[in-house]
Amino acid sequence: MSLIRKYMQEANFSAHEKWNNADGFVDSDLQFTANDNYMGADAQGMGYSPAPQAQPYIIQVSNASATAVANFDVLGAYQYINNTGFNNGNLTISNCVISSAISNVTYQEFLYQSMNSPFSVGLTYLESVTSTAGQVTQTLTLNTRDANGNQALKTLVPTIDPYQQQNYIIAMKQNYRIDGFTKLTIASVLGAGASGNVLRIHFYPADNINIARGLAGNAVSRQFASPNIVRSSVAVVGGETIQARLG
Repeated sequence: MSLIRKYMQEANFSAHEKWNNADGFVDSDLQFTANDNYMGADAQGMGYSPAPQAQPYIIQVSNASATAVANFDVLGAYQYINNTGFNNGNLTISNCVISSAISNVTYQEFLYQSMNSPFSVGLTYLESVTSTAGQVTQTLTLNTRDANGNQALKTLVPTIDPYQQQNYIIAMKQNYRIDGFTKLTIASVLGAGASGNVLRIHFYPADNINIARGLAGNAVSRQFASPNIVRSSVAVVGGETIQARLG
């Protein structure tokens, strides 16, 4: 194979990179998932077959008060779907409003979809729209369970890349799955400054389940390629192709 052809093939592979779905989480306590790796560490290899690029589900948490709210839940569809705090599809709890950042979808509709079409998250993009210092680095806790009462917890620690210039965004490559039971608890939604406090969370799916695909004879599960929020680079050194994966 010529060096040029090899370079182009590996560059194409990088462009269509699939999620690796290995998070190093010890899953031996998650037997209630029928031996399925619930947090997404299935060690699936990356291949050359292209997959559609991931498009995010985006929700927004707004705190208009000066008081921080500790241990604030988002998701948790089974628990919150019928909460009395819903108004026009937005949910208000403890003076914080959870809404969808996608114009034609409400937060309540997103919760309904998570109940019926569970998905794995390959990358979580945290954005402080109001540039509130310290908001995107608040610890997140994943909490999921099943109808037998078994429960699993996982702590996610967002960390700003020391090489990035922005202090109000984080691209967190942690793999986990979301269904109706799954809650994501934010350690603190900080109090509002002059422009309020708005945290936007982008969930980029690694794969999802849609049973309607089976009606057309297709697989109900679909995998997605990396959105390339964290870029990969391909460098040619001494006539040989070397892939340096950043992040």
